[in-house]
Amino acid sequence: MIVRAYIFLIIACIFWSFNPVANKIALDEIAVPQLVFMRTFLSAIIMLIVTLCMGHGFRLKQIGWRPFLLGVLDPGLTSLLFVTSLTLVSASNTVLVMALMPFSQPIIARLVLKEEIQPSIWFGAIIVLFGFSLFFLGENIITKDSLLGNVLLMTVFFLFTFSQLITRKIMLTKISTFVVTSSQMVSASVIMFLNLMFFGNLELPFQASSGTIMTFVYLVFSLAIPFFLYNQAMRHIPVGMASLFLVLVIPLGFLFAAIFTGEEITLFKTTGAVLVMIGVVLPQLLQIVVKRFSV
Repeated sequence: MIVRAYIFLIIACIFWSFNPVANKIALDEIAVPQLVFMRTFLSAIIMLIVTLCMGHGFRLKQIGWRPFLLGVLDPGLTSLLFVTSLTLVSASNTVLVMALMPFSQPIIARLVLKEEIQPSIWFGAIIVLFGFSLFFLGENIITKDSLLGNVLLMTVFFLFTFSQLITRKIMLTKISTFVVTSSQMVSASVIMFLNLMFFGNLELPFQASSGTIMTFVYLVFSLAIPFFLYNQAMRHIPVGMASLFLVLVIPLGFLFAAIFTGEEITLFKTTGAVLVMIGVVLPQLLQIVVKRFSV
């Protein structure tokens, strides 16, 4: 079961690493409000149909409010802000920022659970900050658009960090993963609908080439599937270890960005990405080594 959970995490990372590129392609012809709403709404319908066909019922008292709150945060607000940021910054920029999840968990545990932060975390922080500095040497971050895009990305980062803690608590209960993921998609669809009503241009026609439509179809399935796999894995894997696997998003995301959108992966970006990965992984590895020698 634990091996299957790790396989689920790896597959989810592959989906998430390609999503920035797919969204970037779709945004060439589809406006942000329309794209995020249609994607989330269709994903919710698919998940509801699958869940009902699997024989699961929806009893609000049994489900509780947490899965719906989780959907509002992630993929609701996170997807909306993430796709908006893609109109302002490069796809490779987004995958680097979003792969900081393992580094955030000890800090959140300290603030929320009052747990002691291991000294190795601070070494990792220094390496991560240095890696970010190198990465952004190859980026023009002084423009209005790029600054706003990176602010949106950091907001997504913090929302995703908080949603991970909620996910872990939910998945330790007996609520079906199908029901949890479906509830997420439903509440996220409400957020996207409100955004479409208030900020979208409802008179804008849907015109897209066959390639964009195929990309959109992929985006619909790549929203619910990785969340389902990730939720299922969180039943068996602690938050910190699950977050560690998200580092895979960096090399895969860089590779997909270079292949499909022609983004230039410079030496500064590559070196910065490697340092961020080292800074994220190092604290976790040091803690494992310390525990083994202390036994």
